[in-house]
Amino acid sequence: MAIRKKPSKKSTDKKTDDPCWKGYKQVGMKEKNGKQVPNCVPDKKSSKL
Repeated sequence: MAIRKKPSKKSTDKKTDDPCWKGYKQVGMKEKNGKQVPNCVPDKKSSKL
C-alpha cells in the first residue's frame, strides 16, 4: 500500500490564475522562442507617470 502525499501549497499561490505580476495585466498571447507566452503589459491604473 502506497502512501500519498498531499500537494503542498506554495507561498506564491494566487487567488486567480493570472500569469502576470501585480500591476500588470494580460493582453493576449505572444510568441517567444517558438512558444506561446502571456503578453503582460503595465496596468494603466497603477502607472505613476
